Amino acid sequence: MQEDNESKEDLKLHVDEDWKKSVAEEKAKLREEDETHGQRPAPEQARPQTLPKPSMEVFLAGLWRQTLMALGEVESPITGKKEKNAVEAAYLIDTIAMLQEKTKGNLTSEESSYVQGILTDLRMRYVRVAEQPGKASEEQEGTQQS
Repeated sequence: MQEDNESKEDLKLHVDEDWKKSVAEEKAKLREEDETHGQRPAPEQARPQTLPKPSMEVFLAGLWRQTLMALGEVESPITGKKEKNAVEAAYLIDTIAMLQEKTKGNLTSEESSYVQGILTDLRMRYVRVAEQPGKASEEQEGTQQS
């Protein structure tokens, strides 16, 4: 039995009492490295200061721009080319119309006018593009062959 007690004493674990302190120091060091090297911005730096405050107008302006790209009136930021996609343009216009219907009575008069103005503008542009079927279909065929 005495041998068992001696072997148990030999097997005692060494507990590092300073492990919490070490972990906290390591976290602080990593946080400092991330901030100085720009790998992971601090929460207050995570959002660029140049973004506008979220609003209905800003949201709709984004959909308007996407629709202009689908109509081939604005270059795609990805390809750098003007590409027409009438199906996507119609979908986006329908999406804006759906938002107008679903938010009816909940928008300010300025927001309502803004939605109506965007829809009128995009519908007119869509009609112009749709009236040029030869040119639009040639461009779509060209992008499909690429």
